[in-house]
Amino acid sequence: MKLLTKTNIYSSVATIILFIIGIFVVFNFIFMKFDSEQDEQLLSAKKIIIESLKKGKTPEQFSSNIGEIIAIRKIKSQTSTLNYFKEYEIQKGQDYAKIRELNFQCLINENAYGISVSISLSQDKKIGEYIFAIVTIYLFISLFILFLLNRYISSHIFSPFYDTLSKIKKWNIKKNDPLTFKKTNIDEFNLINITVQELTQQIKTDYKNLKEFTENVSHESQTPLSIISSKLELLMQGTNYNAKQQEYLQQIFQSTQRIYKLNQVLILMSRIENKQFLASDSINLQYTIQQKIDELEDFISAKQIIISPEFKTQTIKNINPILFDILLNNLMINAIKYNLEQDGIIIIRLDEHTLTIENTSDIGKIEKEFLFERFTKSSTSSSLGVGLSLIKKIIEAFNWQITYSHKNNIHIFKIYL
Repeated sequence: MKLLTKTNIYSSVATIILFIIGIFVVFNFIFMKFDSEQDEQLLSAKKIIIESLKKGKTPEQFSSNIGEIIAIRKIKSQTSTLNYFKEYEIQKGQDYAKIRELNFQCLINENAYGISVSISLSQDKKIGEYIFAIVTIYLFISLFILFLLNRYISSHIFSPFYDTLSKIKKWNIKKNDPLTFKKTNIDEFNLINITVQELTQQIKTDYKNLKEFTENVSHESQTPLSIISSKLELLMQGTNYNAKQQEYLQQIFQSTQRIYKLNQVLILMSRIENKQFLASDSINLQYTIQQKIDELEDFISAKQIIISPEFKTQTIKNINPILFDILLNNLMINAIKYNLEQDGIIIIRLDEHTLTIENTSDIGKIEKEFLFERFTKSSTSSSLGVGLSLIKKIIEAFNWQITYSHKNNIHIFKIYL
């Protein structure tokens, strides 16, 4: 969820809660005010009635005023001097009317009276509901306007932030394009932009230094490694060594060859990363795969592996032929090298969209989290540990995808072309 969306949600929820509380308070305040006014009206009517009785007006001479119903009766004696308010409903046709009534007793000219004055609340209720509806509508309209206004202001304020995120997302360390951000008068965003610029510049510098160091080491080590290998071959041709010395020389030669091959692979991977294999050509994948099978026939026969090509279509792809040959060679060599010692099987399936290579093996499933990592290999393997990583690099250079699965002691590499 975006920061702006989450901020707006929290702000809107808080505003709605406050508005609901506000509506409830306003509603209760309105009706409390109505009750107070009605009570004052009833007490005013009480005062007028008492004064009229003192002046000699009889109970029969009282009539109901507009909005008031007056009832006066003589009682034996006054038992209370308090005012009693009560509310009740009476039925008027299909509707019910709410009544508020004041009851009190008074002693006038040695005569005790029980008096009740009541007024209808229906009109006040309608007025209150009308006011409540107007206030509610106004509050919700205000809420909607505030939401839109807040969203507009927030998006305007956060636009430099989103611009920064967009440029960071598109930034590529392998390109020399500098990161430039939108100017803003918000100090926090300026601080983020300056910090990101400094970090990316440091990353680019470190990457360039590391890349140059790796390339220099790889290239400069080629010549001495070649010299060491050739000198070791000459030494190994000698006959004046005992068995132990011959074993040491053989181990040194094998280690040197491993370093030499590893150096070549690292140089190749560096060239792929630097996009030095841009040239492409139309390649018939079926024909190229068959050529590779023929080329590796001796290795396949030596391990008595049954190879089964299944070509459904003539698949033509516009790719770099050198990289595809390296890709195919690594996949096939792995399928042969790690196959069963006897009765092994390799199945190659090709259609317009996928290339699948399956091979039997007594090696268990490779953990996917380490599958294409450099220098990750099985403890039983004598490989350099970069073969699958090289395959991954070539796949990425072709904009293809590769998946791995393991089922019934069969390793399955599937490439989506």
